[in-house]
Amino acid sequence: MNTLRQNTGVSSASEAGAIPEDEIVHAPEMIARFARLVSKPARGQLTLTLVLAIVSGVLRGIALVVLLPAAVALAMGETIWGLPFSGWLWTFAVLAVLGMIAEYWLAITNYTVALDLVKNVHRRIGDRLTRLPLGWFRDSAAGRMSRLVSHEVLMLGESLAHLLASMASNAATAAVMVIGSWIWDWRLGLVLTIAVPFYLGALWLGRKAITRGKRISEPAEEDLGDRIVEYARCQGALRSTGRSGDFEPLRAANERSVVAGRTDLWWGTLALMLHGLVGQFIVVAMITIAVRLALGEAMGPIETIAFIGLSLRFMQTLEDLGGMVVANEERKVMVENVNEILTTPGLPAPATSAESTAPGRIEVDHVDFGYDAEHQVLHDVSFEVPTGSMCALVGPSGCGKTTVAKLVARFYDVDRGVVRVGGADVRDQTTADLMVQLSMVFQDVYLFDDTLEANIRVGDESATDAEVQAAGDLAGVTEIVRRLPDGWQTRVGEGGHALSGGERQRVSIARALLKHAPIVLLDEATSALDPENEAHVMASMQHLRKEATLLVIAHKLDTIRSADQIVVLGHNGHVEQRGTHDELIAQPGQYRSFCEARAAASGWRLV
Repeated sequence: MNTLRQNTGVSSASEAGAIPEDEIVHAPEMIARFARLVSKPARGQLTLTLVLAIVSGVLRGIALVVLLPAAVALAMGETIWGLPFSGWLWTFAVLAVLGMIAEYWLAITNYTVALDLVKNVHRRIGDRLTRLPLGWFRDSAAGRMSRLVSHEVLMLGESLAHLLASMASNAATAAVMVIGSWIWDWRLGLVLTIAVPFYLGALWLGRKAITRGKRISEPAEEDLGDRIVEYARCQGALRSTGRSGDFEPLRAANERSVVAGRTDLWWGTLALMLHGLVGQFIVVAMITIAVRLALGEAMGPIETIAFIGLSLRFMQTLEDLGGMVVANEERKVMVENVNEILTTPGLPAPATSAESTAPGRIEVDHVDFGYDAEHQVLHDVSFEVPTGSMCALVGPSGCGKTTVAKLVARFYDVDRGVVRVGGADVRDQTTADLMVQLSMVFQDVYLFDDTLEANIRVGDESATDAEVQAAGDLAGVTEIVRRLPDGWQTRVGEGGHALSGGERQRVSIARALLKHAPIVLLDEATSALDPENEAHVMASMQHLRKEATLLVIAHKLDTIRSADQIVVLGHNGHVEQRGTHDELIAQPGQYRSFCEARAAASGWRLV
């Protein structure tokens, strides 16, 4: 099993900036989840936010409890607890001022922490992506990441801004009302106290229902996002086959999302029904108890009215609290999605790189590898590419040629054996030090939505304009520049869509030329190019060959024939043959069959 699978136990909490578990073990789960997502300076503000929310809730609860003696003092004209009605009015005024100050301070800190969460999560996800194994970035990652960093992170910020502090405040209000009611009248305190566990039970069941619904709907929504991105990317293929109006994978994903969404809605409706039914039952029970006490002359009319009013307000507080808990439960899956990215283990890397004893050399030593445990791609693959030489990898589709290049660049780690670059095991080198030694030119070239010059400068940001243009000349980019309206400053669009595939390939070659890396990996660099673009790429390869070691994956005889060494991989991922073109063509085997098939195909013509 490769290292990406083996090292799931590698701790990445510290890398992601998460709070160690032992620091939050006593904190409520919800607070702990948000604390992991804000920056370290904001954690103090998060604590302050919760303290202010509790203070605000306590002041509100005291004000509601004070209504009882104030109402009796007003109706009876008596002094209650040593204060006349005017004294209770002053009490209300003081509580209002203190509450206003607490609420204002709370709003400032609350929104500050919420904005910090959005900013910090975006930054940490960006930082985390730079440390994840390159093999992690599959096609499905684009839709998922797009949804995560746009919709889900903003929803988490909204939860922190509008839910967490309000939950703490309402919980404090409810607690103060229970305590105050016991002080005023034990019967009122008993009724409110009994109501709490009933409502909490309904809330617990509601959370379970919400979670179950989200577990069903979230995967379907992620799949729909992936299919939308896929649909946008493959428009050329769909239109060429007349299927752009009905993309079956997208339609099926949308149908699954609708079905899952309805199921989620039913579970959410069940949760709301539980809250509503239990809440109404408790309210009716409270009113019934108050009326019975009044009829039995255990309470006076004024106290009964105050009792009912306080009970209704208490239940409203509990219902508000329950609604917030349910709403926050819906965000729980989003938090888990963020944490999944932040805690995905990267490939282990040393603090410092091992010494490079053979710059420019590649060694693949008895390597086994599979993308999963059940399907091995490479079996005991061994070969060496000396410094300054060119090695061509050939073989049928699916035999592992591109996989070898990915292992050299450490997109993945081998299951068994060693891959060495510059004389040192790639696992004993930092990512930065390994990448300095490599330039990669793949068939699927990605260009950034920037100028042509900036896209070449990716190879070496410190390069001068003259060096950039010299690399462009060698790769044939200057010829493209002459045809563009703004020359080197022409924007190429997202993914480089303003250029043809061959033109994008030339830009990729120019990057490699500008980087001057001692090793260049070329994967099918000329497989789909027209003669003009192929000529430019081939000329660039000859220039690269003078200053770098080349590991080339190719199917064209012109590319393969000039290699110093050819490694032939078989269907089973073994090295079938190895040698020069003349050596391999002279012996029966897969390579000679390959060359004969290519020679025969070169004479084909349309009639």
